[in-house]
Amino acid sequence: MKRFAGLTLLVCVLLSPWAWSDPSPSPDPLASARTHFRKGRYSQAASAYRKHLKDETLCVAASVGLAEVQRMQGEYEAACATLTAVAKKGEEDLEWRLAMTESLTMTGEYETATQHAEAALEASPRSARAILAMGELLERVGQFDQARKTYRSMEETIREDKYRKNAVALVALGKILDRYAILAGRPASNQARNILHNYFQEAYLRVDKTYWPAHIAAAEFLLSKQKTAGVKAELGLAAKINSKLPDVFVGQSMLALTKWQFEASLQMADKALRINPHLAEALYTKASCYMQWRQFKKVPAILEKILVVNPNHIEALSLMAAAYVRLDQDEKAKPFSERVRAIDPDCAVLPYTIGQWLVSGRQYEKAEGYLKKAHTLAPHQVESLAALGNMYMQTGQEKEALATLEKARQLDDYRGDVVHYLNVVRKLQGFAVRETEHFVVKVDKDLDLVLLDEIAEYMEEIYPEVTGDYGYEPKRKTIIEILPYQKDFSARIAGRGWVPTVGACTGPVIALTAPNKARGALGLHNWAQVLRHEFAHTVTLGMTGNRIPHWFTEACAVWQQKDKRAFHYVKALALATKQGRLFPIAKMDWGFIRPKRRGDRMLAYAQSEWALDFIIRTMGFEKVSKLLQAYAKGMEQAEVFQTVLGMGEAEFDTKFAAWAKTQVREWGMDPSPVPDLAKSLAAVKAKGEDADALATLCLAQWYAKKRKDAGQTAEKALKINPKQVVALRVLANVQFQKKAYTDAIETCRHLEEVSPTTATAPRILSKCYLVLSKKNRAKYLGQALAALELLKKRSPLDSYPYTMLATLYMQLGQPAKALPNLTYLHQHTMNDPKYARQIAEIYRTMGQRDLALKYFREILRINPYETSAHEGLASIYVRKKEFGLAQRAATNMTRLEPNAAASWNYLAKVEYRAGKAKGSRPRLIAARRAAEKALAIEPKGQARQILDAVDAALEDLPPNNEP
Repeated sequence: MKRFAGLTLLVCVLLSPWAWSDPSPSPDPLASARTHFRKGRYSQAASAYRKHLKDETLCVAASVGLAEVQRMQGEYEAACATLTAVAKKGEEDLEWRLAMTESLTMTGEYETATQHAEAALEASPRSARAILAMGELLERVGQFDQARKTYRSMEETIREDKYRKNAVALVALGKILDRYAILAGRPASNQARNILHNYFQEAYLRVDKTYWPAHIAAAEFLLSKQKTAGVKAELGLAAKINSKLPDVFVGQSMLALTKWQFEASLQMADKALRINPHLAEALYTKASCYMQWRQFKKVPAILEKILVVNPNHIEALSLMAAAYVRLDQDEKAKPFSERVRAIDPDCAVLPYTIGQWLVSGRQYEKAEGYLKKAHTLAPHQVESLAALGNMYMQTGQEKEALATLEKARQLDDYRGDVVHYLNVVRKLQGFAVRETEHFVVKVDKDLDLVLLDEIAEYMEEIYPEVTGDYGYEPKRKTIIEILPYQKDFSARIAGRGWVPTVGACTGPVIALTAPNKARGALGLHNWAQVLRHEFAHTVTLGMTGNRIPHWFTEACAVWQQKDKRAFHYVKALALATKQGRLFPIAKMDWGFIRPKRRGDRMLAYAQSEWALDFIIRTMGFEKVSKLLQAYAKGMEQAEVFQTVLGMGEAEFDTKFAAWAKTQVREWGMDPSPVPDLAKSLAAVKAKGEDADALATLCLAQWYAKKRKDAGQTAEKALKINPKQVVALRVLANVQFQKKAYTDAIETCRHLEEVSPTTATAPRILSKCYLVLSKKNRAKYLGQALAALELLKKRSPLDSYPYTMLATLYMQLGQPAKALPNLTYLHQHTMNDPKYARQIAEIYRTMGQRDLALKYFREILRINPYETSAHEGLASIYVRKKEFGLAQRAATNMTRLEPNAAASWNYLAKVEYRAGKAKGSRPRLIAARRAAEKALAIEPKGQARQILDAVDAALEDLPPNNEP
């Protein structure tokens, strides 16, 4: 087992070669036992082996086979006893020695296991399995130099060339080559493909297609290199040969864990444990799953199951220490750390494990010391350097990251995350940088320079507002990096090729993918709102020492957004309230981290901000900072709520749900649950001609999309009670669906008389009038407008009336009336510049320059690559005689369209105007340079006239004029 793998598969490389040998011409009395074992029929295999335990000629081989079965099922002490019973005969047998080595290793008796491995190696110095067994034990107790020398002895084995026809030897040698390359500090790429293809895969492709340990070895190797794509395939191939391999389930559990699929990870681990209830790797993976799930209190009991069997299990002891450190219980961690050091005083696994989990909890300063110590103790291991490099990337210490990752790459240039991180940090070295009082902004100088000044100035603009809301200022400048491509952003954040989001915050660092449709698979986004959101994370994470729950930092971040209550969020919240699907506050985090169904993540974002809104509205804004302060002390959420809010989590859920319903009603929506169709039918049968029961049934039929039935039932209810509101609402909708517009209008008018607060009436009326206005505009358009204006009041967060009113008023040539509707739509759909573009042009036409400037800037916060918006800014700045800003906007035009004569002409005009206004020779010379570039691109264009004007202006200047 690898010393540093942490999560590792138990690869059965010590399985006896005769279990997979070529058929012998003479009958093999143990053949049936071996066949049973190879196919996962362990009980039958054990019974078959036991039949030969008293046979003088077969007892040793039978004992070795039986011990193998017992180990597979977790009966390690029984395996030792089985082997000990034939010790006198077995001492001269290589298979017996290796079986004893493995069985004793399982129970932590490393010293005795080493004695058996030494004896095996002395008897068979060229045995690949003996070399591997000895080397792994030496590594386990920290004797790396001796392990390296032991592994190097495999050169004689390779020279003999006999191993190529032996699947067991091939796998053992592949593992030896991997470990030797690591201990000797050789670049992984020199050997990685060789090991994978010419040893592990060669074993099952050419030598023995049934040798499933080769598939497990290949899966483990790929997993150690962060090459998860091939792991699943190898595990699947192993399972086809033997469907009851614990190692396969452990591997699948680990894969699920990499995707944060916690239930699946636990399920797979439990499948392994049903075969081998003491399998350390399965228990370790299960404990790691709970660590990742932040259920730290569940971890010790699981790890204790490993330590009962093997009290010297270094990985389990180290993870136990890490769990207590994450719980801020360092004193409880101490005994486990001491136990590790008693086994190996210079053990690197312990500080690496603790450091790794501290990084996971964003406890960077504390983690750094542990990871550096791990590297000092095991400088040949890449894991500590990879984790340290990752940490430096998260903290924005890119020089340190570059140096650390370079070292990591020297150790393992085949490891995926190291290569990805290193590629992106090298790119960052060439970025354009602007440093302000509170920020360091970095952008790709060739692709995204238009963003540099805009972002730097915007961030300083919002800094006092965001920090002031939470009463905390970051202790260091926040680094903001705009990555040109999604793959670069993903590598920057996670060390892999694809992360499906546009922005992320690690605390000190905010990274965004550039909002460029041509370069980004996720399309446009409002970089200003994303940065505001992410900077709120920086503030709240810093204030709490990264101890804030995920939902609460998201709540604070979404609350900062100007588009926080977009209508798709409103609909999601209303539907979740109606269906009783709001997240309990205790489980809110997992809606973000591990959504179970489509829409859960969006709901989590919306609900987190809504819960914060509830706290602010009902208990006061001062509770926000008190909650942050409580989380900063390391208090758990249940205690925080009781202390700060005066209620437990369950009581909070109850009060929030009740408040949510009142909010939904204020939004003009119905929070009542959708009635059950079967229950509604039963109620009608039980109550007979009851208007309310019929109304409930027609609503259930409507939601069940039984529209005809719904209409008929609604009419029955209204015959009994013409003022039944639910029946009127349903009937109006049914009539509109049937295109019975006149009937729908009549029903809505009746509904309006009965219930003058409902949103249904103005909504259906507006739709009917709009349809009818296509034939008679003069008669119905005014009524449609009136209905839409009324709907806005009744359903103030619904985008429909604003959209229709904006469209209609623009068509009517009434832009002033369209403006408030366009403004609302822009504020709630900030990822599309179309509304900002309309608003900017309206204000420019109206001569309201400052407001026009505001919305041209809003366009560029969504699409900074839109040349026309930069031109709009430039033209207004020129009129305002703000020539510096005009020059910046025009320069951005040339950056975006360097081969367009029009852009250079525009810059030349701006520089000319500035030069003329200020009598500035340098400005006029700059205008000449720009015009000359335009002339070179388009010799017959406007540039010649501009040059003539510039030259005339230069001649008019007095001598030595250099303002």
